[in-house]
Amino acid sequence: MDKEIIEIVLLSLFVTGVASILSSIVGFFISLGLFFRKDKIFKKILEFFRALTGVPTIIFGLVVLLMLSRRGILGPLNLLFTPTAIIIAQFLLLLPLVITLCSELLEDDGSRILTTCKILHIPSNKLNRVFFRELKTRFLGIFLVAFARGISEVGSVMLVGGNIKGHTRVMTTYIALSTSMGNYNTSLVIALILFSISFLLNFLIKWVK
Repeated sequence: MDKEIIEIVLLSLFVTGVASILSSIVGFFISLGLFFRKDKIFKKILEFFRALTGVPTIIFGLVVLLMLSRRGILGPLNLLFTPTAIIIAQFLLLLPLVITLCSELLEDDGSRILTTCKILHIPSNKLNRVFFRELKTRFLGIFLVAFARGISEVGSVMLVGGNIKGHTRVMTTYIALSTSMGNYNTSLVIALILFSISFLLNFLIKWVK
């Protein structure tokens, strides 16, 4: 296999993996905190995150682009058109999805776990650990869903990464560029790899459930 293709696949897996891990961890604890509150603010915040899941992905890329541009609040860090910029964009894209899915999970099983904790007199400072242990298998499924969503992203990744060869070019942006240039053979190779990864993820998601 061509060295460039291998680098593109590895970079895609790396940036999406990091973004998925970060968004899953942060999203789980945010949804858990909202679950423990269960008031009007909880409902409003949850509705906000649910609404964000329907926002066009390019909007997240634009927000990150403005933040990382020279005049942006993070401009001095010079992160634009780097793998870190892609990770940030994917993190913001995946976080609402993770929070929504985790909240639905907690709505289904959270009350049962919380009741058991009260019966066993488990201290509040250990509740996070208990919830994670009890829901870790289904939480893994949410992580896989987030990863599958991130690995297929094009718009925001193209916007903040710039699709720079050997630096920020990932599978989806490579397919977009090669197809526009008429290089269908190379596009097909990457597409088959991406399809294989997506197929494997869907299998794992169903297996975890």
